[in-house]
Amino acid sequence: MSTTTPQLLSLSLRSYSGQVELHQHDFHQVVLPQSGSMEIEVDGRGGKVDASQGVVISAGARHTFLANPHNRFLVLDVSTDGGEAQQGTIASFEPLNDKRFFAVRPDIRHLLDYASCNGPRLVGSLAMAESWSRLLLCSLLQPEVARSDPGQFILARALAYIEQHLGSALTVHDIARYAGTSERRLYVLFGQHLNTTPFSHIANLRLNLAIDLLRQTSLSIIDIAHRAGYADQSALTHALKKARHLTPAVVRKQGPLP
Repeated sequence: MSTTTPQLLSLSLRSYSGQVELHQHDFHQVVLPQSGSMEIEVDGRGGKVDASQGVVISAGARHTFLANPHNRFLVLDVSTDGGEAQQGTIASFEPLNDKRFFAVRPDIRHLLDYASCNGPRLVGSLAMAESWSRLLLCSLLQPEVARSDPGQFILARALAYIEQHLGSALTVHDIARYAGTSERRLYVLFGQHLNTTPFSHIANLRLNLAIDLLRQTSLSIIDIAHRAGYADQSALTHALKKARHLTPAVVRKQGPLP
C-alpha cells in the first residue's frame, strides 16, 4: 500500500484509487477501515477490509487490492529495522507474522471510533500516534473471540450491514433481522461492546462518509447529503456543525487527505 520505508511506527489516513494495485514492501502493515471497503489478496489469500474486518500485511508479502470509491483507511506501518532501543516493539509484532484478516472486535472498534473523531490530530502528533498504535498492537495480540460467544459476531454482521446501507433509510428492525437477532438484543450489544446506540453509530459513520465525499469529490453538497443518508443539505449542515463544529464549505476547503 506504500513504497516508502516507514519509521518504527508510522500511522496515516489514506485513500486509494478505484484501480487494482500491486504492492510488496519490507515493513509490516495493518490496514483498518474508516469508511468504504477494500478487496485485498495477501500471498494468495483473499478477503475484505470493511466495517467488520481489518488485515495484517507482513513484510515481504505480495498483495493486490481494489478499494471502492470514496474510501478512507487507517494504515499503521511497522518497521522491521530499528536500533537496539526499538527491538522490543519490533519483536512484539512477530506473533502477527502469520496473521492476516482479523475481526474488528469492540476493543479495536473503540480505537477506530477515537480515530474517527480525532483523525487529523491523531496522525499529526507523533506521541498520540505512537500511543494509539501500541494499543492497537496489544489488541491484535489478544486471542480471537471464541466461537461459543456469538454476540460479537452478531455485532460484526450488524456493523457490516450498516456500512453497506449508509445512503439508505436504516431501521433497527432491518439491522437486527440481517444480523440474526432481536432489536432489544441489538441495543444491548451496542451498549455493552461499543458504549453507544445503533443510531449514534450510524450518525458517526454518515458524517465520516459526508466528510470524505466533500474532500475527495466535486459532487454538490445536496448530492453528498443524499449519498450519506441525509434528507437534504440543511440536515447535513446541522449534523456536521453539531457533532464536528464544521460546515460543508469548511470541510471542502480542507481538500483531500495527503
